[in-house]
Amino acid sequence: MSHLANITKKELRELLTPGSLIPVVMVAVIFMFMGSMIGGEVEKASAPVVIGIADADDGVYSDLSIGYIETFYETYYKVPVEDLPEYLITLDSSIYGNDQAILQEMRAKGVTTLLFFGPGFSEDIASKEQATIELYFSEVSTGAFGNMSSPAMTGIISYVNTSLSTELLEDGYGVPPEEVGAVLNPIGQTQPVTFINGVAYTGITPYEISSAMSSQSMSVPIMIMLIIVMIGSIVISSMGNEKENKTLETLLTLPVDRTTIVSGKLIASAMAGLIYGLIYMVGMYFYTDGLAAGGSMDLSKYGLSLGGLDWLIILVSMFLGIICALGMCMVLGAFAKNYKAAQTMTMPISMLAMVPMFVMIFTSYGDLPGILQGVIFAIPFSHPMMAMQNLMFGDMTLVAAGLVYMALFALAMIYITVRIYRSDILITGFTKEDFKRMFSMKGRRGAGRS
Repeated sequence: MSHLANITKKELRELLTPGSLIPVVMVAVIFMFMGSMIGGEVEKASAPVVIGIADADDGVYSDLSIGYIETFYETYYKVPVEDLPEYLITLDSSIYGNDQAILQEMRAKGVTTLLFFGPGFSEDIASKEQATIELYFSEVSTGAFGNMSSPAMTGIISYVNTSLSTELLEDGYGVPPEEVGAVLNPIGQTQPVTFINGVAYTGITPYEISSAMSSQSMSVPIMIMLIIVMIGSIVISSMGNEKENKTLETLLTLPVDRTTIVSGKLIASAMAGLIYGLIYMVGMYFYTDGLAAGGSMDLSKYGLSLGGLDWLIILVSMFLGIICALGMCMVLGAFAKNYKAAQTMTMPISMLAMVPMFVMIFTSYGDLPGILQGVIFAIPFSHPMMAMQNLMFGDMTLVAAGLVYMALFALAMIYITVRIYRSDILITGFTKEDFKRMFSMKGRRGAGRS
């Protein structure tokens, strides 16, 4: 077996240990659990809300309002007529004005939301005055998907308001039925047209597109950041451990070209990074699938889909991003004297990975000022984070420029790493004279096998 294969195999054994794999698998499982939990909460939030109704008015307009609520449940929630009593529960109206009695009645009937029509509701409307519906909520949830009954009530009351307005305009003001719609909504609906990759699409807005892509916009940068931070920490710690255990000195004294040693370490680390990435990808898939629960837009209808070549480009971009990170880690690891010192070397890599992650989650590259665009472009990890969106929107120039930049950056890091490994810096320590000698012509002529 060749020296390169032996070194690669050795590095893989050191990188893919149970101690390094278990945390990655645990994080992926946590994301899967969170995705399942969020998906269940989203489904609960989109289900019909069980509410209580109490009518202390017993007038014509309160009866009409309750009828409109039933129509709302039939039309929007698709609840069959025979199942309405399961969602619209009648409460005792004689307890009007007694808050404690109302709370006890709500708990007894098992409802957390109550619409109470008080005395004089119909009389106020008949007198052309604004009436009031009292809303009672018996529970407050601090969860992200809790308290969904509150916005649901807003939609229900808005529907009842519009329906009562239609009734009043027709019967009270003599407006012909065919003109009621124009009176209530003179403008009517807008007709949005959005240009995507030069093609006009009707009935879609940029907000709807960004909302549909939000899971991808969030999951891809997080996944890339996690991979880079994890593999970077492992590589730097491994080099510090090798120095502390004196195994690096033994490796450098073998009759193996230093370029082969560097190549073996990079190949093994890149393979480990891709394995970690695959594990994270599975977890993030279930997480984003939970976020998208309840229905999502089919982006392929608007030309926003990826083909086989696009996915290959994304894979290449991710691989180059990992190589860039590994090159930086190996350069930083050269300065770590032992395992403990190596732990502090991971901070620069982590920060560089987190900056583009937050930028890509909260905004887009094109919305940044020119200076910030240059900063983000200079960070090699940012390119795989935004490759998917750029490919969807046909921005091949930025994708190609990112691939070229990452390739050049990776070559530069590999070159610096090889120069470090061909010197005695890893064993004797790093000084200013070593830095000058490493990049001088004299240092190059003297470089070779150990």
